[in-house]
Amino acid sequence: MASDLDARAGRLRRSFNLLAPVYDMLFYVTSEEIWEAALSLLQPQEGERILDAGCGTGRLLIALSQLVGAQGSVEGVDVSPAMCRQAERQIALAAHPSQISVAPGDARRLPFPDASFDGALSALTLELLPQGQTEAALRELARVVRPGGRIVVASLADAVTVDRQLQYYELLRRILPFAWFGRPIALRRLARDAGLLPRIAMRREFMRLPIDVLLIGVPE
Repeated sequence: MASDLDARAGRLRRSFNLLAPVYDMLFYVTSEEIWEAALSLLQPQEGERILDAGCGTGRLLIALSQLVGAQGSVEGVDVSPAMCRQAERQIALAAHPSQISVAPGDARRLPFPDASFDGALSALTLELLPQGQTEAALRELARVVRPGGRIVVASLADAVTVDRQLQYYELLRRILPFAWFGRPIALRRLARDAGLLPRIAMRREFMRLPIDVLLIGVPE
């Protein structure tokens, strides 16, 4: 089982290493409204410490750093070292670069002590994990966020109603099983199964596919 997970992580790493130089050019505009929804639900406050799991090229890290200010801090992890390098280039241009750090890491095995953060977010990342691992990643996010803190996750929605675009996507995903083709997930149910407190949800789109953005509470 562990070797299968490592193999999956390796495929993701290689895929996003290749995508890193062109990722923003391809997906920045289509991701903006998802990031805005995630930030509006998370509501980072000045002085807080926030984690971005699956930080990609670092665009959200910079937005977060502006909200937590000079007294706060933001940390990002991404499975792709090339994405981390892209993020470091963006961070160098930020208003408070010393408050932001980024490093390679796996959302299922976060390199932080318990209760390290006031809040965490993960956008367009958890649906990339193997089936059965999303709940484990949610528990790991909850582990590193303080009791009473909050988590926001944006992921490809397992639409209740039949969505023709989603049907086409699922067909394409089976024909072309690229690592960056995530699977739709029932995010609210998975959060409950992980012992967390799903609260407010928003529905957005990414390249015409349905995206759930969910605020999740960490139990006291």
